[in-house]
Amino acid sequence: MARLLNPLSPVSSLVFFLSMMAYPAALSVRNYGVGQSDASPWALTDAALQFDLTWMHLVTDVIACMFGAWSAWKACSPRSMVAPPWIGGPSVRRYGVPVLKGAALSSLAYVAGCLPAIVQTLRFTGGSVPVGALLMGMAVPAAMFALGYALGAIMGSRWSLVPATLLPAALCWGSLVLLMPRIPKGDVFPRAWGSPLAVVMPMMDTGIGAEPGLSINLSAVTVRWILVAVVLAASTAACTLTAHQWQPGLSWIVAPLAVLLLVPTAAGGLVAMSGPAEWRRSAPFTPVCKSIDGVPLSVCSHPDDGAHLRRYMRYMRSVASWFPKDSVEGSSGLVLLLGNAFTPTSHGQAWNLTGQGLAELEHLGGKKIQIMTDTVTERTGRYSDLADVTQAIVKEFVHADCAATALKNVYKQRTLDDGASVSAFVLEQLPQRMRETAYEALGGGNGSSGMGSARGPAADLLNDATNEEFHAYVRRNLSEIERCAVTPSDVIDDLGKNP
Repeated sequence: MARLLNPLSPVSSLVFFLSMMAYPAALSVRNYGVGQSDASPWALTDAALQFDLTWMHLVTDVIACMFGAWSAWKACSPRSMVAPPWIGGPSVRRYGVPVLKGAALSSLAYVAGCLPAIVQTLRFTGGSVPVGALLMGMAVPAAMFALGYALGAIMGSRWSLVPATLLPAALCWGSLVLLMPRIPKGDVFPRAWGSPLAVVMPMMDTGIGAEPGLSINLSAVTVRWILVAVVLAASTAACTLTAHQWQPGLSWIVAPLAVLLLVPTAAGGLVAMSGPAEWRRSAPFTPVCKSIDGVPLSVCSHPDDGAHLRRYMRYMRSVASWFPKDSVEGSSGLVLLLGNAFTPTSHGQAWNLTGQGLAELEHLGGKKIQIMTDTVTERTGRYSDLADVTQAIVKEFVHADCAATALKNVYKQRTLDDGASVSAFVLEQLPQRMRETAYEALGGGNGSSGMGSARGPAADLLNDATNEEFHAYVRRNLSEIERCAVTPSDVIDDLGKNP
């Protein structure tokens, strides 16, 4: 191993390798819980993994640059106290070999740290290996090692660790500021998406979110690795100039620093002005749709988004359980479209679907609502939480026109004094109760949530009822609630028997 790493120190390489892989590994386990079922709202999806790999290297970048500076000071600087046995020979080989080895080692450390997230995602979602996103993440630690190595060779002291820490940290911070997730405007998005600047900066622009069907542009991957090659070449050239031009004073430092900093900056500037967008959206697709038995309710997703489809089907089965058999006959129903993959790419399209996909969606009938599963957009912003979805379901399936006025005053009503006020009080709670029950079925959620401002025996019984008790009460009385036929005394007689 020592011979393979030569001239890099085996001990130093091991320490830095473990340090570099610790950050992405910790995020993989902390954020997504290796081994969780994808039924959990926190389970990693294939699309989310792809997005996350474009920024999980940020701390690794800083450590890689420090690793480069340390390695150069220990082995390459003409003023170093360590004289490596291979110090002779051409300057390109003298500096190029350790730059390439350290860059490769830094990239491998990042990949090793990402393995927990990748393995868990492939296991629970059946997704494909995110090669493009992984290559994007691997590129930056490689470039940062080369940059740090050149700084170490130029400065020739342990003080090189200071700029090798501050420079990549500044680049990562600037990347976060410039390319933080942005809420897109409008409801039409182009096929190619994102800023070319993101190809240059450490963090990728999120574009329209970690949607299924969103993939790294292969042209962006190629360009990013060309930039890495430029950084490696500039770093080797800067080291060579240092070896040939070093002399007492500081006049000699201008040439190597100019090559090290200006050449990559110029190349990056050209890419930022006219380079490729980093994301490519899915071509028109045929969605995978499933329906809930007994209720005109369907859920559709992108073919690559099986995790969200399974999750929402479980949510909707829980929601459907609130409605007794035949209680929603006559309703046109709802179709939930999961994620931004459905957003069209031109104003002439209703959805980003093939002809077959549009025909299948039309066959389902019902009102179509697009659900936020990643980034909030104008199309999905109205349904960014499960409570928003259950609110739409209640409005679609529960018709209590007799309680319309009472619903407007549900936060002004001090007591429940008639059937309309009781129906309004129940209907105001229903969406949130549905949401909590759906989450509880998957291991989340919490207790009851009182709604409205009314107080008194009937209101207190409704507020204090557990979700299970409230669920049973609604199923028993849904028809009467719709007709405002439940009086406060009826509530007391019903729920008072089940304290």
